[in-house]
Amino acid sequence: MQIVKVVGVGLIGALVAGLLRQEKSELFIFAIIATSALILIILLSSLTEVIKQFGMLVGKSGVDESLFAGILKIIGVGYITEYASALCVDYGVSGIANKIQLSGKIAIFFMTLPILVNLVDVISSML
Repeated sequence: MQIVKVVGVGLIGALVAGLLRQEKSELFIFAIIATSALILIILLSSLTEVIKQFGMLVGKSGVDESLFAGILKIIGVGYITEYASALCVDYGVSGIANKIQLSGKIAIFFMTLPILVNLVDVISSML
C-alpha cells in the first residue's frame, strides 16, 4: 500500500507548501522539494523490486544485458526530467520546465540509437 503513503505525504506537503506560499514565500520551493524527495524515497523500495523482475525477464529472454541497462537509463532520464520539470512549474518558471523537457527528449533520443542499431543487427541476421 505504498500509494497510501505517497498520497498522505503529498497531501501534507501540499498543505504545508500552500501555507508557506502565503506566509514565507521564500520557503515554498523547499517544501515542494522536500515533499517530492520523501515521495521518491517511498517509491524507491517498490522500484527496486520492479527492476529485479525486469532483470529476470531479460535473463529468460536471452536479450543482451546492455540493452536492459540502456532501457532502464532511458526510463530514468524520463522520470528525472519529468520530476525536475514539475518542480520548475511548481515554482512558476514554466519556460525553464519546457527546456528541461526538451533536453530530456533529446537525451532519450540519443540513448535509443544503440538499441536501434542492435535491433537492425538482429533483423539483418535473421534475413
